Amino acid sequence: MARSLGSLYLKSAASARYCRCPITRNTCKQFKEVSAHQTKGVACKAVMAQEAAAIVQKQLELYNARQVDSFMELFTDDVVVLDGITGAIIASSKEELRPRYIERFKSPVHCELLGRLVLGNVVVDREIITGLPNEGVADCMATYVCDIAADKIKRITFVWQPRTDGVKL
Repeated sequence: MARSLGSLYLKSAASARYCRCPITRNTCKQFKEVSAHQTKGVACKAVMAQEAAAIVQKQLELYNARQVDSFMELFTDDVVVLDGITGAIIASSKEELRPRYIERFKSPVHCELLGRLVLGNVVVDREIITGLPNEGVADCMATYVCDIAADKIKRITFVWQPRTDGVKL
């Protein structure tokens, strides 16, 4: 016996639980991480991707608004931020990351999104950052791994190329 949950169709037998993706109409497998918008124990890959993109979009909007407190709430306490070129750890917690953005938001930074790819809970953004110190401009590719159940970002890898002299990640 199947029951409808919006546009998701859930089969009730425990051995045959599935959801019907409202976007692709494909049958999706069971996941451990579940969003608040899904039935417990089942999450659709396409819905997971939509939720990951929404988390990263909110982060982008708060970055551009330079609202450090709200911005920092979008990260898990143990967020890891990496330099994708060197592999260096930029921050290994929200506590380490906060001072970096407090300083960054002192300048009129603005991130323009050029493109976005999403697969499950991973979001890759291609961006141009303007308003950096000394009128700096940089190209950036950021890969975000989201914790969908917590509605937060748990890992970021930046690939950063300055367009102007003196710009640092």
